Amino acid sequence: MNASDNPEPDRVASFAGADERARRLRLEVERLARLPTVEWMFYVESAGYAEKYGVDKATLKRMVEAVIKENEKKEREKRQIEARGEKEKERKADKKERLDRQVKKDETKKAEKKERERQKALATIVKLPRSEHEATLQELSRRLDEDLDGLREELALLLADAETAKVRAAGEPWPEPVDGKELLDETEAQLRRYVVIHDEAAGTIYTLTVPFAWVHDEIATFSPILLVEGADSDVAKTLFCQIHSLLTPRARMIVKPTGPALYRLVDHAHPSLYIDNGDKLLAHDSDLADITNSSWMRGIRIPRVVEGKAYEFDPFCFKVINGIDLLSHLDPATRTRCIATEMLPKLPDEKVIHVKHAASDERFAVLRRKWLRWSNDNMAALRDAEPAMPEGFNNRLAENYALLFAIADLAGGDWPKRMRAAAIKLSHEYNLPSLRRRLLAKFFDYFIAHGVPSAHGSLLLISKQVEGLVAAEGDEAFSDYLGKGRPITQWQIAGLLKPFKCGPELIHPRGRTERGYDSGRFETPFKHYLGKTLPVGRSTVRTGKDKGGSKGKR
Repeated sequence: MNASDNPEPDRVASFAGADERARRLRLEVERLARLPTVEWMFYVESAGYAEKYGVDKATLKRMVEAVIKENEKKEREKRQIEARGEKEKERKADKKERLDRQVKKDETKKAEKKERERQKALATIVKLPRSEHEATLQELSRRLDEDLDGLREELALLLADAETAKVRAAGEPWPEPVDGKELLDETEAQLRRYVVIHDEAAGTIYTLTVPFAWVHDEIATFSPILLVEGADSDVAKTLFCQIHSLLTPRARMIVKPTGPALYRLVDHAHPSLYIDNGDKLLAHDSDLADITNSSWMRGIRIPRVVEGKAYEFDPFCFKVINGIDLLSHLDPATRTRCIATEMLPKLPDEKVIHVKHAASDERFAVLRRKWLRWSNDNMAALRDAEPAMPEGFNNRLAENYALLFAIADLAGGDWPKRMRAAAIKLSHEYNLPSLRRRLLAKFFDYFIAHGVPSAHGSLLLISKQVEGLVAAEGDEAFSDYLGKGRPITQWQIAGLLKPFKCGPELIHPRGRTERGYDSGRFETPFKHYLGKTLPVGRSTVRTGKDKGGSKGKR
């Protein structure tokens, strides 16, 4: 290869050098343009600085100024773009807000129109025969795309209003004063014309709860739940409620109420409420059970939000619930708020008037008018009454029966005696104390029968000893504790007693150290929960040995 075939080396190097100088100059100009003016001017004016990049000072200065202007222009354009973006974003947000307000306004108008249409339609349905209510409601539900159950509840409230207005318009009290005893006698006779009542105590309660219902809204502070239960079906539970409801004000007998329907109905109409087949409801509807429980005392409110507004519903009313083995389905706290009765099947030779004749029986209307007159005349006396309580009736038990006792006392005759006898019988049969209180009563007996005297005069029981005593008694509640097929243990006994603050501790019976119970810790629960105190001075107590080895006594 000849030398003339190759590129000229000096020329190639010259091009490469020129490109590199241009790149370095560009990078340096861009760097200087980012510096403060004083700083980049210092570099430009420095001797030999511009020449290092192949240009003079004036050229380098112009190049830097040109880049600075270009950067400033780009920054202005960037800010303008961002400003336009912000304005566009604000414009879109304003447009969306206006659209949302319009949509909300349209929805409100639509909802108001729909509500007016619903109320107008329901008001029309109220006037229709009851046999047409359901079909008309279903058609309204489809047309308005509304929940059928909600429409049923609203209709129930309107019907209750209509019935209440009807009762108030037609409710004329008996024109002459009435005698309470005679009126109770007539009421009991009327109940027994239609229903066979085998239990005398239940018959007394059923009769006295009629005037109780008439004065309930005005003066009752506590509203015990009257339970009508049976061991099986076909014992006239529902029949009794139907007949009893013909004697009470604003009576409503309902089946399968929901919690919201119940408290709305009660708040709206304050009826004498009869719930059929309550055993099936209360066992599976905790909301309904809670409302029934809270309705025992006047002044308890149920807060709910309806269409964005907060309301407080009043569940307080006279109520009767029937069902099979009803007590077993109730919470223990609810049981103490009940007066429980039992119905038995009618025997073949026991004859009563058929319920189909009740609607035309004018005696019901006469009795209602008489009870209205009696309640108006005696409201003040009942409000101020302080009836005598049977022994052992205090706290909730007394509150359940106080107004019934007052009504019986005011009526006179044998009713005060009958009422108290019925209350004692029914409370003993159905108001079984809680497991905790029953265990406390056992401890009272155990301390007396098996307690070992301590050095400071109290009595001691060993935990293992108590476990054996409880198991030996054969009380199913404790021998099959919690349905697990095993008797209660000493640890479970201690757990039940814990709220009484008298749990087990280290004790020293006969010089040994054991885990057990000291009667001194039980004085307060015995006194306040059982109404009892342990006898004193019963036991011989060891005080140590004297010098001769004999045991001292006191």
